[in-house]
Amino acid sequence: MKKYIEYISQLANNKINKNFSNSDEDHALEVLIKIFQSSNKIIRIFAGSLCSDVPNDPRYIAALSDFIERAGQVRILLNDFNTESAKNSNLFKRLAYYTSLDNTDIQIHKTPAKPYLKKDPQKNPVHFTVGDANAYRVETDIEKRTANCNFNHPEGAENLIAFFDQIERSHAEKIDLNKCFAD
Repeated sequence: MKKYIEYISQLANNKINKNFSNSDEDHALEVLIKIFQSSNKIIRIFAGSLCSDVPNDPRYIAALSDFIERAGQVRILLNDFNTESAKNSNLFKRLAYYTSLDNTDIQIHKTPAKPYLKKDPQKNPVHFTVGDANAYRVETDIEKRTANCNFNHPEGAENLIAFFDQIERSHAEKIDLNKCFAD
């Protein structure tokens, strides 16, 4: 794992346009943390519920928190949001705290959208994270957590951003975390 972390750190720090894959939850965590650390303006996350092990790992929460505290914007779309699970999630507790502050820009929506890759005849669902307009991780197997990633591919990132923004505008309903935690 140490060599993988060194490898992705080199790609991210040097802004190298190189596609690479990750094969499991541990690798997913490292890539997502690196996306949060190397982004400056906005993170977009399309996921199921964000209540699984990776997003509730303390290192994931800390990296996303650091990004928010650097005045980063966060946009989240969830297609399997569950209020009760969110109430038990350390990530959502932290996000609820940040959304209660006046100086943060965090928007969380739920959507029925089930995106998949156009070239996939089985139409297997995908999840993805995009950092700024450069870095991304597209999870092609949401059970095994395998993904295709790149830390400096503006064209690929822009395509994901356009898709994300289209879903957010047309098929999304705002989630009010403060209300969720007040109930």
